[in-house]
Amino acid sequence: MPRSSSRIVAPVVEVFASFQGEGLFVGEAQVFLRLAGCPLRCRWCDTPGSWGMRVEKPARIQRDGEAVQHEDRLASPFKAALWIASVEPGEPRTVSVTGGEPLMWPHFIQALKPMLGARRLHLETAGAHPEALGRVLEFVDHVSMDLKLPADMDEPVELDPAELEAAGAAPEDDDDEASTLAPINEAAPRTPEAWAMARRRSLDLIRDHDACVKVVVSGGRSPRAYDELFEDVARRAPDCPVFIAPATPIGGVSAPEFQDLVAVVENARDLGLDVRVLPQVHRMLGIA
Repeated sequence: MPRSSSRIVAPVVEVFASFQGEGLFVGEAQVFLRLAGCPLRCRWCDTPGSWGMRVEKPARIQRDGEAVQHEDRLASPFKAALWIASVEPGEPRTVSVTGGEPLMWPHFIQALKPMLGARRLHLETAGAHPEALGRVLEFVDHVSMDLKLPADMDEPVELDPAELEAAGAAPEDDDDEASTLAPINEAAPRTPEAWAMARRRSLDLIRDHDACVKVVVSGGRSPRAYDELFEDVARRAPDCPVFIAPATPIGGVSAPEFQDLVAVVENARDLGLDVRVLPQVHRMLGIA
C-alpha cells in the first residue's frame, strides 16, 4: 500500500539557491535540496558530511542575504517545498535534489514532486540503486547520473540500522501511522560485477528520459580504464550526453594530466558519444 505523503519524512542537510555547477543545466539558477544518507564512499566525494543521516544535526535553510535558519533535519515533502519557496530570491526555480544519495528516499521524492507546482525537479544520483531509480523516474524531469569506476570506490557503508531505528524508520510495507522514515531496501554494489549490473540497469532506465551522465576523471588512472563506462553508455543510452569532469583535488585525489584527459575524451568520441569536458563550475566560482 502506498504511503501517505503526510507520513513521509527524509533527513534534509540544507536548502539553498545557487547556480548549477555540473551537467546539462550548468549555469542555470536552481534551488538545491540536499538529503542526508549515502552508502557509497567515492574517494573524490566533496560532501562526505552528507554520508550519515546525523538526525541530531539541524537542517540549514539559507535565504539570500539573511542569516542561516536552522530547522529539524527530518522534514516532510510539504515542509521541504515551503523551504524551497522561501529561499528563492525571485521567480520559482528548478529544484535539484542532491545528497548524499537521494535514492535512499524514493518515497520522499515521489511525494515531493506534486508539492512543487510548475517547478522542474532534477535528480542527481550515482545510479547505484536502479530499483529506486525506477520508482522515482516518472516523478523527476531530469536525471544527472554519475558513472563510477569501482576502483574509485571504497567499501560501501549502509545506513546505520541503530540510527534508522532511533529516527523512526520502518519497513517499506509497514502501514503504521507513526512510521515515517522509509529508506530504500536496496544494497549498494560491492563488486565490479555488481557495479556493472547496476550501471547497465540504470542506463536502460534513463535511455528515453531527459538525462545526462557524468564521469569523474582523476589522476593516476589509465585513460582506457574508463572504456567500460563509455561502452555501456554507447550500447544502452547512446543519445545521452556525457560530461567528463576532471577531479577537483581533494582528499589525496589528484586532477588528471591534460594529455590523459584528451585521451579519455577521444576514446569516448570514438564510440559516437556526445562528449563535453566540464569542471565543477561552482568550485571555480567559489560558490556552493
